[in-house]
Amino acid sequence: MSALKIHRVPLLRRLTDLTLPTDTSMIPIPRFPRSSGLTLLLSVVLSLALFACNDDQDDGNITGTDSATISVTPSQLNFEQVAIGDSIAELIVIENTGEATLTVDDFRIQGENASAFSLAEDSPSSLSLAPNELAEIYVEYAPTAIEASSGVLIMSTNDPGNESFEVALNADAPTPQIFTPEIVTFARTPEGSEDWRVTEITNIGYAPLEIDSIELDGHSDFSMTFPQPTGEEPEGQFPDRANDTTVAPEVILPGESVMVRVIFLPTSSEFRTAEITIESNDAESPRTKVLISANSDAPCLEVDEEINFGQASIDNVARRTVTVTNCSAIAELIIGGVEFEDDAGVFEVAESSLPGNLSTGGVANIGPRQSVNFVLTYAPLEEVLNEGVLKITSNDAARQNTYVDVVGQGSLLTCPNARARARVQGTSRWFDASEGIVASPLATIELDGSLSDDPDGTQVTYEWSLRDKPLSAQTQISPSITSESPTLWLPYAGRYVVELTVYDGAGLTSCEPSALFIDVVPGGDIWVELAWEMPTGARTDLDLHYLNVENADSWNTSWDIYFSNRNPTWGDGSETSLDRDDTCCGGPENVNHDEAAPGDYAVGVYYYPGTSAGDNPTDALINVYLGGTLAQTFERRMSNQREFWYVADLSIPDGVITAVDDLGNGFPSL
Repeated sequence: MSALKIHRVPLLRRLTDLTLPTDTSMIPIPRFPRSSGLTLLLSVVLSLALFACNDDQDDGNITGTDSATISVTPSQLNFEQVAIGDSIAELIVIENTGEATLTVDDFRIQGENASAFSLAEDSPSSLSLAPNELAEIYVEYAPTAIEASSGVLIMSTNDPGNESFEVALNADAPTPQIFTPEIVTFARTPEGSEDWRVTEITNIGYAPLEIDSIELDGHSDFSMTFPQPTGEEPEGQFPDRANDTTVAPEVILPGESVMVRVIFLPTSSEFRTAEITIESNDAESPRTKVLISANSDAPCLEVDEEINFGQASIDNVARRTVTVTNCSAIAELIIGGVEFEDDAGVFEVAESSLPGNLSTGGVANIGPRQSVNFVLTYAPLEEVLNEGVLKITSNDAARQNTYVDVVGQGSLLTCPNARARARVQGTSRWFDASEGIVASPLATIELDGSLSDDPDGTQVTYEWSLRDKPLSAQTQISPSITSESPTLWLPYAGRYVVELTVYDGAGLTSCEPSALFIDVVPGGDIWVELAWEMPTGARTDLDLHYLNVENADSWNTSWDIYFSNRNPTWGDGSETSLDRDDTCCGGPENVNHDEAAPGDYAVGVYYYPGTSAGDNPTDALINVYLGGTLAQTFERRMSNQREFWYVADLSIPDGVITAVDDLGNGFPSL
C-alpha cells in the first residue's frame, strides 16, 4: 500500500496521453502473456486508475494522498536527580500533524539499564488522534540503585514513515550535595568565658554523602565536637554537651543533617578566626569550608588575603572586584584609604568604583555585617609575573592597615570571554549581563556560564562570586562556585549581584568579569518581611503576625495571619498568606497581602517558646514593602520567650505606616 502510494503519481504523469473512461467498472481487464511488456504496462495503469477512483469513497482508510504523521516533543527525556525511593515524572506530547487519523500503541520501555523508567499508571494502552490532535504521556523515573539509567520508550504507529518511534530516556546517577552555612560568628566574649555555636552539615543531594574528614584549623581558642542526639531532648534544644563526641560522622543520608558544635574559649579580647574544612564525595564541592570569627563587636574588616588575576592578555586591561566586609555585628567600620603601596606599574584602583567618599579624599562607612565593593585593574606590559601590595586603612583596631597581595602574569594569548546569564527557576527566559533580572522573594535563580568561550579554542573553567546581597540574606552559590550552572536562592527582597570570571586551558583569565544584577521585588500591595540574628548557640524561633484590626478582637485569632493561620479568607476580596515559617534559624518569614481592602492593619513579632531554647537575646528586623518598594524598616532586640513586639500600624489605602515599637510580655490587648 505504501509503496503503491509512493510510485503511483510519477507513473501517471508519464502517461498523460492515455484517456480513461469515467465508468471504470466497465473496463475489461484481460489476461496478457508475460512476454508482452506493453500490455503489462497498460494493465498496471488501469489498476492504478481503479484504485485512484476508489480513494474518493469515505471509507476511513488512509488514501493515496493522505496519511497520519507522528510528531513527538521532546524526542529525548533527561530526568533530574531524585533520591532512591522517590520518583519524578516528565511529559512527552504526541501530536498528529498529518491528514489522516493517527494510531499509536504497543508502548514499551527497553534497554539494558531501563528498569528505573516506567509509564505513569493512568497512561493509555493506545491512542487514536485526529489531524492536529495531541495527547500527553508521562514517563516516570524511580531509581533503585546509585547508578545512571538509560533506556528507550518505543511506540508503534500507522505513520508510514515512522512505524516504530523511539524516545531516548536518560538519568544521571543520584549524587550527594553538601550544604553548610558560610560563616559561624561569636559576639565579643570576655577572656576566660566560654561560648559555643551549633552549625549543621546537610546532604541536600540524592545519594549518601560520604565524609572523609572534618578538620578545624585556625586559632587554638576554638575547638570542635559533634553533638549526639538522644531523641529525648526538649523541643527546640540542642543535645547535651556531655554526649558530644570528637569522632566525625562517616555518612550523611539524603535529606539528613549532622551537627557540629564550635566552642570558643578566648585567651584575650582580640579578634579570632578559624575555619572548618569538610572533605567528602560531593564531586562538585569535595572540599567545603566554613569560616569562624569571634570577638567581632569592635569594627572588623574582612577581605581576601590575595587577589590573583592569573594570566592576563598584554595590551588588555583585566578587572577584578574586591569585596570588603564589616564582620562586626554591632560597630561601624570606617575605611580611610585604599591604595597600592607597591603596584609594579601595572595595577591600579579604579577610583570611580570606590565606595563612600574615598575617591575625593573622604571615608567610606560600612554598617555591621555589610559589604562594599571596588575594582582593581591590571594592564600587563610583558610576559612576566607582576606583584603588588594593596593597603586598606580602617578603624579595625586589630589591624588598622590591612595588606592584600595582588599578583598577575602577562600573556600573549587572547583572554577568554566570560558570558553569564540567568533565569528564574521554572521559567524559560534567560537574561544576560546587559539586562537586569527581576525575581520574587523565595525564588531560586539558575546561573549559567556555558556561553563563555576562549578565542584560542581551549576549554574554559568557571569561578562565580556573590558580590552583593541584602543584609539578612544567608545564602550562597550552590553546589559550587566552580560549577558551570549553579543556583542561588533569594530569601529576601533587595539586590543581589553575581559575578562570573572564567579561565582558559592555559590559566588565562577573562579580561572582564560578567556581572548579573538581580533585583528581588515583592509582588502585591503589602509585603512584610521578618529576619532575626541569633547571638547564642541556641535555637530561637520568632513568629511574624499580621492583624486585620478592623475585625479582630485580639491577636492570635482568625483575623491574624501567623504560622497557625497561614491562608485565612477574610471575605473582603483580598488575598493573604504567610509564605514561610522558620522555626529556628533567623528567617525569613513573610506575609503578603494583595488587593487589600481599605482599613487598618498591624504588624507584630512573637518570641515563640515552643521551639526556642531558653531566653536568649535576639535582634529582630522588620521590612515593610508597599507596592514593591521598601517603605520602612524596624529593628528591636527581643530577650525573653513570650515577648511580643508590637511593631507598627498600617493604614490602607493611604499607605501610612505608624511606628508603635512596643515590647511587652504576651499578646497585647487591642
